[in-house]
Amino acid sequence: MGMLEDIHVFLCVLQEGSFSAAARKLKRTPSSVSKTINRLEKRLNVSLFERIDSHIRSTPEAGILKNKGQQALQSISTAKEALANRKEKVAGLVRIHTALTTAKYLLAPLLPQLVAQYPLIEFDFILDSQRSNFLEQEIDIAIHSGRPVEQSLIGRPLMKRPWVIAAAPAYLEQHGTPESPADLVAHKCLNFSVRTQWNSWTFREKNIVSSMEQPPFMRSNQGEFLRTLALHGLGIVRLAYFNVAEDLKQGRLVPLLEEHIVQSQDDQFYLLYPKRKQTARAKAVIDFLHEHLGP
Repeated sequence: MGMLEDIHVFLCVLQEGSFSAAARKLKRTPSSVSKTINRLEKRLNVSLFERIDSHIRSTPEAGILKNKGQQALQSISTAKEALANRKEKVAGLVRIHTALTTAKYLLAPLLPQLVAQYPLIEFDFILDSQRSNFLEQEIDIAIHSGRPVEQSLIGRPLMKRPWVIAAAPAYLEQHGTPESPADLVAHKCLNFSVRTQWNSWTFREKNIVSSMEQPPFMRSNQGEFLRTLALHGLGIVRLAYFNVAEDLKQGRLVPLLEEHIVQSQDDQFYLLYPKRKQTARAKAVIDFLHEHLGP
């Protein structure tokens, strides 16, 4: 039996005025209550009760323990209640790893609803196109494109990620519009400096599918910056549709070679998380994201 349980018995004896009355309330034997008080006195090296015949009288030390004991039990009760509420309401920190463009265009619009549904969850976003070590960076969830290869992770398919090739009207006015994939050789292309497989642009021409490595005029590790370069008329860019959808709608960018673009089976987002048992907060976010970004 722990110290807190002993204090609970002690407080009951004080309230009831005798070992026997406390035993009846606690549904224990008087000898059990007496042994508990003796053990508590030995632990504290004080006398809590004076035994006078069949009666007891509390000592000054008992008065001190009463105040401190009540505070301790109240603190434990409050802590238990807080933990119960935390579990019930789903609270705590969730760390999410993904690319800047994914966070900006796919996650950010969903966050108001997610926060309204789980107001006690805190979020830490690690934005990087390169996949990272879940253990080292204490990552709970990641969203990345391409089939997952990590054996320690579960990968749940999300939405497809169609590609768009586009350029600003100013660039096309100055350099002309490519009519076929082969024309891109004479153009300035904007490409990635990471995940360089994205720089292999796949086309279908005359029923033949082929991939072309585009020599980059400018490179960046962030698709959002490549978008900005394209908007300034600096070249032709290949980005995910969601990254430039509004630009296409507003005419800031013009789609190119649409009839030739081939979408790969791997052009899909995956929701990644460790195979270990998830916390309630991580599971809540995982289920929410799969519901809203799922295939």
